[in-house]
Amino acid sequence: MGEVNTFKDVKKKPKVIYEDEEVTVMRAPSDEELEEIVLSIIESKGRPLTWKELRKELSGLVGEDRLRKALLKLIDKDLVVEMIDGTFGLKDMEATYIPRRMKKRVRPLSPKKFRVKWGPLIEARGSISAAIQYLKEARSKKLSSTSVN
Repeated sequence: MGEVNTFKDVKKKPKVIYEDEEVTVMRAPSDEELEEIVLSIIESKGRPLTWKELRKELSGLVGEDRLRKALLKLIDKDLVVEMIDGTFGLKDMEATYIPRRMKKRVRPLSPKKFRVKWGPLIEARGSISAAIQYLKEARSKKLSSTSVN
């Protein structure tokens, strides 16, 4: 059977209504609780997460529409940043995060915020792929120079 999410590392956990050896039933979180859970999941992983990873973490608890709505609210509140490679991280993670090259880059969840954050870099480099490559190289060099010192 598939991997079961126990929310071990998450600070804000959904309320368990019933649990036995084979099944755990949790109450669906309110919108505010869902936002806290999403923040807690990202924080516990310590890195930005892809849409797929977030969806997997919350599978069986909330649907894609509620997750998308929660992410949009968190982005609007400037608590979450949509990284250039499409992952979602906490506000301060974008300064040190080394983006991953994705097979397919989907459209940004919040295009306006994405353009404000990453637009100048993308325009300067000519494409999202070129901007990702530039960030990877620049941050890798920065990490290697700080580890030498």
